[in-house]
Amino acid sequence: MKHQRIIEIEYGSDLMREAFALRFEVFVDEQGVPRELELDELDPSATHLAAICDDRVIGTLRILDHGAAAKVGRVAVRATARRGGIGSRLMEHAAAIAAERGFAEIIVHAQLAVVGFYRRLGYVAEGDQFEDAGIPHVAMRKKIGRSI
Repeated sequence: MKHQRIIEIEYGSDLMREAFALRFEVFVDEQGVPRELELDELDPSATHLAAICDDRVIGTLRILDHGAAAKVGRVAVRATARRGGIGSRLMEHAAAIAAERGFAEIIVHAQLAVVGFYRRLGYVAEGDQFEDAGIPHVAMRKKIGRSI
């Protein structure tokens, strides 16, 4: 098995550029999200995580402060690394960071195609479906504590 690790990455670093390239690969190239919507004004203030395998970014997500909740978004895993547990490990790491920072819950805006993934991690859908960048989503929430 190849060595994998999940780390927090600095905005503006080489790893951040790799994470952004992965987000473009997944969201823009694969899913057709308009290029100008992928990076936004929230990225500089977000906490970014990267899953690294053989010195290459294979997964990423960002964490934002959203009132009493942490909001996790831009979850992307390289196509060749999917179904290997990387997404779950990224989400668990994000939950641990959120709990450490004192957040009571995590929210995600999940694409309908991956609602089952988030349900398996304990997230509960709430509210009506909505579109974001032309893709159907639903808000999901998970209560967390200070110790995970």
